[in-house]
Amino acid sequence: MPKGRELVGLPVVSREKGEEVGRVQDLLYDQQTGRLKAVVLEGGSWLRDTRVVPFNELEIRGGKTFYITSAEVISHELPAGSRRWQEIRGMPLINNDGIELGLVEDVVFELPSGQITALELSTGLVNDLMEGRQEISLNGEVNWGTDTVIIG
Repeated sequence: MPKGRELVGLPVVSREKGEEVGRVQDLLYDQQTGRLKAVVLEGGSWLRDTRVVPFNELEIRGGKTFYITSAEVISHELPAGSRRWQEIRGMPLINNDGIELGLVEDVVFELPSGQITALELSTGLVNDLMEGRQEISLNGEVNWGTDTVIIG
């Protein structure tokens, strides 16, 4: 199953014209369902509108390129109730007992549904190097807070 960081930087190509319309800069997920809602393409700034492609409009082949039918599926508004993947990186993950399990480093999700199935955690540089980062499955309730992620 892919991780968020594996999608950032991938090209998005229009099948209609056979040209690259941008590269993935960030992922947007739904705080209620834990599903990826869209991707943000690079290049948006205060001079240019944000460019967003709904996740259900993306088709991935071979894990290296996203395809869309045409550039017309690109929106300039973030979906309601969505949150940027980069915002949760570095947040503490806490269980229902109030124990901090580590810091969220990435999300793991399944394709093509976009459902987030696990979180990759860092428990400190030394532990990450010695033991590797661990993945915590999201089987129960998840509260995507503003400062912490709480799992039940």
